[in-house]
Amino acid sequence: MVLDRSRWPAGFAVVFAVAGTAAVMYALGVLPEPWTRGYISEGGVATSPRDGIYRTGILALAGSLALLGAALRRLVPFVCAMLVAAAVFGVLSSAVSCTPGCPLPPYEPSTAPDLVHAGASVLAVGLAVVAMVAVALIALQPALRRTARVFSGVTVPLALLLVIGLLAIGRGLFTSVLERVALVPVVGWVVVTGVLLCRLPKAVVPAQAQFAGRSKAASGIALADGASDAQAAERATAG
Repeated sequence: MVLDRSRWPAGFAVVFAVAGTAAVMYALGVLPEPWTRGYISEGGVATSPRDGIYRTGILALAGSLALLGAALRRLVPFVCAMLVAAAVFGVLSSAVSCTPGCPLPPYEPSTAPDLVHAGASVLAVGLAVVAMVAVALIALQPALRRTARVFSGVTVPLALLLVIGLLAIGRGLFTSVLERVALVPVVGWVVVTGVLLCRLPKAVVPAQAQFAGRSKAASGIALADGASDAQAAERATAG
């Protein structure tokens, strides 16, 4: 199956991911605290001087997930669905900002926007990680599978450690730094996978089509064997 149509969304996914990351980093650079302190979401609070840039960056990152899903839709349709769902939650995270400090339970009193923003952000990143793991486990192109395995092997332990840190410690230097570190391989996977999809051969047969082709071939061989046996039996009867 020709994957020329997948090259365009894959290429744009790379561009959106790089541009979105740059915008978010630029927005975080003007916060009162050092860049390594506080939640990343604090760049989008109303009091931030670059909250619009931050929101635009998050939208670009959400767009990169949807575009990568579109690029993978011919190979693994359900991964496409997961990435598109992650993009939707990313858009929600951009639309609903948290209050200053982005307080989260159980250590700080939170408002409804805080919970909506945090929930949408967690679901967006979580679905992206699940999609990454799914690609790593499915018999896709070897390069895509190896890439997903490497990035998921780094991302999953960091994500689990971040969840433990948020529950056990709450807001602090440890969780702030870990949040930034854990998101690097997620963005890296989007970028590297997009580049690999752009470099795939023009004619690539998805795993589902390969399985269907093998099944048809096996059925054809079985029919041929059955016909040969029937002809042999007729000759033996005639003899």
